[in-house]
Amino acid sequence: MMRDHAMDTDHIDCASAMERLFEFLDGELGPELEVRLRAHLEVCSHCFGQAGFERRFLAAVQAAREAERCPDRLRSRVLEALQREGWTGSDTP
Repeated sequence: MMRDHAMDTDHIDCASAMERLFEFLDGELGPELEVRLRAHLEVCSHCFGQAGFERRFLAAVQAAREAERCPDRLRSRVLEALQREGWTGSDTP
């Protein structure tokens, strides 16, 4: 396993912080690395701003995903058409 030398020290550089930003925002970092990345964001205005932008972007994508839902009538029509073509629904994920 390759190690990121910039992440081996107590301080994280900007490139390493940005490389791990989405893992951080998704809560996928280990506790020690999360603390170190959070500490970097607290002192680096550039990375802090980028993290804020990405956080807002992800929230907007999630909100749009939740807001955009196929109307029930359309969903029923599509399913009926598929069933007429022989689809049984057994291959749904």
